[in-house]
Amino acid sequence: MPGSLNPLPLLLLLLAGAAAAQSQPGGERKLRQRTLSLPAAGEDVTVRVARGTLTTLTFDSNLGMKGVQLGGRESHFERVDENERLVAFKPKVDLVPGERLLLTVRFADGAAPSEATFELIAAEDEVDASVEVIRRTRSVEALQVELRELRAKYAALRDGSGDGGPEGMVLSGWLTQDIRVRRFDARVPPDNSSGLKVEDGVGYRTGKWALVAVRLRSQPGTRRWTLGEVKLSSVRGAPVKVLSVRMDRPQLAPGEEGLLLVRTEAPWWELGEELRLELKDKEGSGSLPLSGVVF
Repeated sequence: MPGSLNPLPLLLLLLAGAAAAQSQPGGERKLRQRTLSLPAAGEDVTVRVARGTLTTLTFDSNLGMKGVQLGGRESHFERVDENERLVAFKPKVDLVPGERLLLTVRFADGAAPSEATFELIAAEDEVDASVEVIRRTRSVEALQVELRELRAKYAALRDGSGDGGPEGMVLSGWLTQDIRVRRFDARVPPDNSSGLKVEDGVGYRTGKWALVAVRLRSQPGTRRWTLGEVKLSSVRGAPVKVLSVRMDRPQLAPGEEGLLLVRTEAPWWELGEELRLELKDKEGSGSLPLSGVVF
């Protein structure tokens, strides 16, 4: 019939488009909705993303002007939208396993928490299509009250007697006249990719015990770092038994600084002998080997 359309080419085109959509990577992934509360201590701050899928984060507080920083904005995303209470993005490429991009938002009102950082990672079975972020703000007055309480607790620990104070350390034999203290400059391989920098190190040693304190800083633009395994050995490879490991914070966010304490068995190595300290991230994504550790 003149002017009529042949339905066969159109049908073939629709079938081809449907087949292409089904063959897209991640076509079988499920879309999920989440709620995340701030401060996010102990919560999962990763956001699972996939190529061609829109992920939206909504906030219950206004974001500041130019308060959104998204790593790989130009190279990894075909679309990024943001307004006062929303950030949405659609990746144009899939993240490789282990790759992480940081999304940092800053809030407009100046209350705490003043910002939040999320880690974008490759989705496996589920994609975070919608993340609702609930921010529990804290006033300056509340923060000042908490600070006074923490200072009072610190003063009590510092000046306390018995097992918690210096008197208890002397009575228990931990603080003796043969204690030695030495600062050292730990060396990090130039190609290390852990994202950590060593600020300083101090070693403490007596005939009964030894302790090394290392101050670490996480570099801006890196992912959060959580301490996992710790190994200590001599330069000849002989292992040193580690008795306890402590950090003054559970994680190091980008730009944060933390103090690591490692206590060992009674020292059998020579005074002034250099040791090697290896720190592994909890997720096993990399290690930080430190040489030149002396205590």
